[in-house]
Amino acid sequence: MILQVIGPAFLLVGVGYLLGRWGNISARPLAVLSFWVLSPALIFETLRTAQLPAKDAVLVALFVVSHYGVMFLLSLPLGRILFPTDPDARRATSLLLTFGNCGNLGLPILLFAYGPQAMDVGVIFLATNVVLLATLGVGIAGWEDKPNVRALLRNILVVPWPYTVALAVGVRLTQAWPTVLARATGLLSQAAVPLFLLLLGVELAGANVRMLARAAGTVALARLLLASALAWLLAPLFGSTPLVQRSLVVEGSVPSAVNAYILTAQYNRKPELAATALLLSTLFSLGTLSLTLFLLERWG
Repeated sequence: MILQVIGPAFLLVGVGYLLGRWGNISARPLAVLSFWVLSPALIFETLRTAQLPAKDAVLVALFVVSHYGVMFLLSLPLGRILFPTDPDARRATSLLLTFGNCGNLGLPILLFAYGPQAMDVGVIFLATNVVLLATLGVGIAGWEDKPNVRALLRNILVVPWPYTVALAVGVRLTQAWPTVLARATGLLSQAAVPLFLLLLGVELAGANVRMLARAAGTVALARLLLASALAWLLAPLFGSTPLVQRSLVVEGSVPSAVNAYILTAQYNRKPELAATALLLSTLFSLGTLSLTLFLLERWG
């Protein structure tokens, strides 16, 4: 069962890796398409059609805020230990530990493991992650000697995800979404998950494992072990049903996010460290996520 759940996702990541390694395909066009079109369509369409009760949606969002908040706090001493004289590397560490790959990897695993209802949990998780990425993530990446509130607000306003969430909420309240638009957004949302997995593989193909391998490996393992342990602790507090709890544990146990690497590259915060840690955490997660699914199937 575990191979049937993990296998398809990692096979598509592998195809993307081969395309990036030998197919001379750049990740940039795929990233732009995912960022501006497919991820907003997936978030919008699933929020528009989700059957998750409002109470559960709020609890999922609170879980994400709690999980990410604790992970950010844990990243601060770890960053100081690993990189006492390198503030850029400490910021990269905070991004890598705080933000998980809940979209590219988490959503397909939930779909394969527990079906569309789990996807509803995953998209609420992803939508909350998006808001935190556009606020806390941008704040971490852009932090200088003193905070720049104007720059933070400007960055928040130029990303599409908050507008997507707002539009989906408005459509749910008014039920005003024509059939022709619903079919278009539905098609785009169906294309999102496969392309996300291919993009992840293409991104990983460009990572240089030899650079900062020891430090990156430590960050990768810290992300997987600390985030998973924290998810197991928090899930019973925020999950109203066994399905919701299992979905929260899976989403809380995923490796570092591709978007964390993108932020380090955008703000020049040791992107080589982030790319290597991203690669290693994704590879290590093949084992840790298999263990997580096994434990959930046995005791979850």
